[in-house]
Amino acid sequence: MKTGRLSDQAADYAAYERYMAELGEDDSAFRAKFREAFFHALQEQLTARQYEVLWMSEVEGLSGKEIAYHLGISQSAVSRHLARGKKRLRILLAYNLELRNNAFA
Repeated sequence: MKTGRLSDQAADYAAYERYMAELGEDDSAFRAKFREAFFHALQEQLTARQYEVLWMSEVEGLSGKEIAYHLGISQSAVSRHLARGKKRLRILLAYNLELRNNAFA
């Protein structure tokens, strides 16, 4: 199971690095507009629970145990929501980069 988690983490990091490299070339107005659209898209693409768990983990910095306690769910449920949410997030980022690359090609 650890191998899967490590490869997921590596894929998350690689997608993030590609995304940031592409975004780094844009101006701040684009970044602000994109950030707003991105969070809106996240709320539409992720389940409410996936969004909530990802937010608590990545933005608030809570541990899986803390998230489980706050939401009244098991730690394994937190792990599942994180994994599925991150997978959808990777797909969303990859799709966005593909659209940007096609638009500027």
